[in-house]
Amino acid sequence: MEEKVSESPVPFSELLKEIDIKDKSTAYVLIEANPSEIPFIMEELSKIENVKSADVVTGIYDIIVFLEGEDQNEIGRVVIRDINSIRGVKRATTCMVVKI
Repeated sequence: MEEKVSESPVPFSELLKEIDIKDKSTAYVLIEANPSEIPFIMEELSKIENVKSADVVTGIYDIIVFLEGEDQNEIGRVVIRDINSIRGVKRATTCMVVKI
């Protein structure tokens, strides 16, 4: 007996059910900056693809950045390579978002 093949398309969710899809990693980066360089830093942050938002704040930090990356290693590379190298950034503290 010949098996009948369905002609209707397979739903996308059915195709992916065997694949482990993980969430992207996210982090907040707390930046201490030279006050006179804050406008320049904000401009440079806007050029970084992984930066989803950046706000100038009051308190012990000057700027809070929200980053998204494929994993924590990508987040680390962005902070080390892209954020720490911006003129006027004195210190960047990374706070990885965890799901509990």
